[in-house]
Amino acid sequence: MAELQPVPKLKTKPDYVIKVDLDERAFLFPAGKSISQISIATEGRMIHVDAVFAFNETHTPPRLMTLGLEDVRELARRLVDAVYQARTQLAMSDGMRIAINVIANGYHLQIGDMTDPTDLYLSTGCIWRVCQGLLRIADHIAPIEAN
Repeated sequence: MAELQPVPKLKTKPDYVIKVDLDERAFLFPAGKSISQISIATEGRMIHVDAVFAFNETHTPPRLMTLGLEDVRELARRLVDAVYQARTQLAMSDGMRIAINVIANGYHLQIGDMTDPTDLYLSTGCIWRVCQGLLRIADHIAPIEAN
């Protein structure tokens, strides 16, 4: 007679989540959605960035991107550079292609292949919260030791 083996529990919750509140000027295209919040979650050393939509009758998937730890650090650095220098930045590696464009009322992030990108618009009012969220999640995964 065969013995019954316990069913392993599937992991349904992320390791750690940071929720970043946006404002009424955050939009995602080509989906044509307003975004009220971004959820940045860890799964081991991978980081998932998901949108929380103000409305989603078409059931657009919330996942904006999945990045490794070093890619998140690079993206956060490029975002900070874009804000302080007020000029376009590129965050590129084997795992990501993101153009950060400085525009009149905020920032335009082109995520993915530039022939068919996902466009994320963030206002000047929330860009610092996004930078802080990315840096906090990277610090949680791999804290850098102080001198």
